[in-house]
Amino acid sequence: MSAYRNGVDLIMGIVQDGTFKPLGYSTGCKISDSTETGERVTKETGAASWKEKYVKSLSEQITAEGFVYDEVAATSVSFPNLKELWLNKTVVKLRYKYRDQAAGEGLFEGDFIITSLEQDGPADDDEKWSITFENSGAITAVA
Repeated sequence: MSAYRNGVDLIMGIVQDGTFKPLGYSTGCKISDSTETGERVTKETGAASWKEKYVKSLSEQITAEGFVYDEVAATSVSFPNLKELWLNKTVVKLRYKYRDQAAGEGLFEGDFIITSLEQDGPADDDEKWSITFENSGAITAVA
């Protein structure tokens, strides 16, 4: 058994009416966590040229992409669903985890805003979508 994780096992989706719905026909997902820091320099620490850092805020950005497909199952979220959520300025609840993890392990969720939604329809190729979500509040581990 390999200790490496396979990217296909990272499942991300939207929780609608209490039901988890993965993004339909997605090909990739990237989760970026970042920290905004501040600095304190007091007379005591300034004399030694050392700065004290502290955490101002945490943020998470999730990007995903996939294929536009007209016959997405009702248990998934398709590009038209994403477009409707964006048009309605809907704050969505996202949830993500790895398929093979036991219940209550590595499951995270939080409220997110769609900050970017792109549709790409090149000639002689599959139509694709990409989306960017940014958190609106805390990301929590779910038991």
